[in-house]
Amino acid sequence: MRGQLESLLGNYGSARRACRQAGELGKDSTTELWRCAEAFGDSGDLTQAEALAAKLDGMGSEDTIEQKVHLPLIRSIIERERGNATRAADLLVPAMQYEQTLDLFYRRAQAYLAAGEPAKATDDFKKLLGHRGSGWWQVYAPLAQLGVARANAMGGDRENSRKAYDDFFTTWKDADPNIPILRQAKAEYKKLTAAASPATSASGKKQ
Repeated sequence: MRGQLESLLGNYGSARRACRQAGELGKDSTTELWRCAEAFGDSGDLTQAEALAAKLDGMGSEDTIEQKVHLPLIRSIIERERGNATRAADLLVPAMQYEQTLDLFYRRAQAYLAAGEPAKATDDFKKLLGHRGSGWWQVYAPLAQLGVARANAMGGDRENSRKAYDDFFTTWKDADPNIPILRQAKAEYKKLTAAASPATSASGKKQ
């Protein structure tokens, strides 16, 4: 569980270490396998992600959720990391009939962003935000706020992008400033506002 959390925050080295330590204990569970497979996938260690997916496939061969939800989640991340973003999104469409979890909405939205489909990404991020109180809400909700900001920026809606970034920064106002995804968000916000400033000045001169 810790490995997945670290990977969501962008702490990929910590994520890999946590999952390797869990694996060394020799007490594999289906939950630990799919969470760590996601973490390895996010961190770019696709060989390890595939190895854990194969192990999960064997352990959960008769389990509908493992076969129809968790394995597609892992495979979606792997496809996204390989540059097959549309395929990554498509893999998660059938899973929605079995579960509609925060992770599913978040991962499909990530795939849509990578595929250059900001409207579809925004829709899934907002669906996630509508599931208030679900498991790991405090983790996924700010990440979805950041996702909306990125999707709006990709779609050219700077004003709503800026507002979504502000929402994210407000939610994480007490967060460790060294969290990689937070540092990245601040850099994106700086670039967004810097790009908007010349446009505002130009508009003022025309008036």
